Amino acid sequence: MTGPDTMRDDTRNRLHAAIAEKPSAPLEEIAAQAGTTVADVVHALPGGAAVCVSGDRFVDVMTDIAGWGEITFIVNTGDVILEAKGELPSGKTGRGFFNLHGKPIAGHLKADACGMIAFVTRKLFGSDTCSVQMYAHAGHCLFKIYLGRDAEGRLRPDQIARFEALRDRLAAEAA
Repeated sequence: MTGPDTMRDDTRNRLHAAIAEKPSAPLEEIAAQAGTTVADVVHALPGGAAVCVSGDRFVDVMTDIAGWGEITFIVNTGDVILEAKGELPSGKTGRGFFNLHGKPIAGHLKADACGMIAFVTRKLFGSDTCSVQMYAHAGHCLFKIYLGRDAEGRLRPDQIARFEALRDRLAAEAA
């Protein structure tokens, strides 16, 4: 996975042009247009829209999010966008995986496959969003966790506070 300091100038220029053309497009669409990885797009987002930390914090992040209430868990393969809304269950590490046993969200996640965690705040299709995104070492997105919304469709203030506190704490620890 490249980072902001190792990204080639031509890649950076293509990314900035793609982001400027469609600033609220899905990150996967921007990556395809620029011919690069979604992780590179995250690194190129303007104005602090993304704060990235090491994937080594995977279990800490997932454990914290398990207490946030209803979220939307998304896996986007390009051909399939799968969404599950619900509370993220507490997980347990075993047999090389971080195991989630809940409903509707369950699965077995290989924690050491995560190379980067991005806390992303941006507009998507014109709506404000906050998400925690897990990236593989190769730069593709493993999955995203979007904050929940209230009955009027607004982001939940309690979750925004938890998101910002976790993001800021991990960024400070990494500095």
